[in-house]
Amino acid sequence: MGAKETGEVLKRIAATPAERKLTLIATGRYLGEGFDEPRLDTLFLTMPISWKGTLQQYAGRLHRLFENKKEVQILDYVDIHVRMLEKMYQRRLSGYAAIGYKVKAGTIETDTIDIIFDKDSFLPVYSNDIVAAKRELVIVSPFVTRRRALRMLPLMESAVKNGVRTIVVTRQPEDFKEKEAALLRETLNSLNDAGVRLVLYSNIQQKFAVIDQRIVWYGSINLLSYGGAEESIMRLESPNIDNELIKLTERSPGIAPA
Repeated sequence: MGAKETGEVLKRIAATPAERKLTLIATGRYLGEGFDEPRLDTLFLTMPISWKGTLQQYAGRLHRLFENKKEVQILDYVDIHVRMLEKMYQRRLSGYAAIGYKVKAGTIETDTIDIIFDKDSFLPVYSNDIVAAKRELVIVSPFVTRRRALRMLPLMESAVKNGVRTIVVTRQPEDFKEKEAALLRETLNSLNDAGVRLVLYSNIQQKFAVIDQRIVWYGSINLLSYGGAEESIMRLESPNIDNELIKLTERSPGIAPA
């Protein structure tokens, strides 16, 4: 589109009566910096981006004040079966957290704590979810550090004593150098002694937890390790997302549904 054609389209948008629904389909080049249509309240983000600045620019198109506009929302898409696209989505989570967005699982309307957390804020809420578990706890964490594992061990041990099926999926010690492997074996032995079921295999990359096949923690934080400053994780309640994530580890019989 040339400048003249673009100008004509923008005039048609501006001339659309406020009471009529308005849907725009465009690339970031046309709806990026400088575009202003205050009635917009929803963004379908259908092409993958990862840079925080681009995300904030796109989201900014929704943040104009307009009569009767009470909420703005972004419908984001993630292909968890393609590692590159999943990593781009995890970077976007940090961007959403920086501008104060919360998470809503599909069209589910709840009053639950569905928030994007960083490495410093997630642990109290995550710990409460473990304590409240009734049936099953699955933690998928490619990396396990002794310090974090021992901090979480009393919670997992209590869950086991309460009859909660508790499973940790992580990498095999053989994936690491000798010193790291020895520490990991020691830590895994502590988990095993507490009644935690261990599922080990190489090259696992996903990072998530599922509690009672309903509450999902998903993002870039290793839940049994310590993350970097830019890492984030979201909490939401969604059986459908739970099922999709569990499919990623179906090759391991250790986490087959109870």
